Amino acid sequence: MMVRLIFSIILLAGISLISATWIPAIAILGVRPDLGLLAVVWLAYRTGPVEGSSVAFVSGLVDDAMSAAPLGFNAAVKTMMAWIASFLHGSVHLDRILLPIVIGAGSTILKALWSTFLSLLFGGRLRSYDFTGKTLWIEVAYNAVLAPLFFAILGGLFSLVENRRRGPK
Repeated sequence: MMVRLIFSIILLAGISLISATWIPAIAILGVRPDLGLLAVVWLAYRTGPVEGSSVAFVSGLVDDAMSAAPLGFNAAVKTMMAWIASFLHGSVHLDRILLPIVIGAGSTILKALWSTFLSLLFGGRLRSYDFTGKTLWIEVAYNAVLAPLFFAILGGLFSLVENRRRGPK
């Protein structure tokens, strides 16, 4: 479990770095997919509430350090998304296409709701989404479309780590 936890933290830190540097090049109308959110949700689904939420918190802190958000904002958002996604752990079989699309879109909408709640809680000084504007819905669509491919890539990476840890048969 410790190897998987360390791998998860390094993976999410790498995804945060990629999201901050390379992903802006593929933005649609200035909107980028939230690969960090997709990774956190997938990890929480795969590993459960304790490991998923722990990794999400650390990943959120890394995002906070690389953004203009107040320290703890992204950590709170990602931890909540991981905690919600962890309810699927062990109870829902993740298919290759449909469920990742639903999870990608749903987690983005939940992130927007949670961000808006935190913004209201702190007097509107935090980033929140406009539910009537196009930005949120482009991000929802982007994350939904990318989720099946991204979940498959993450599954392959985790299989390599878990198989290497077990050793040859």
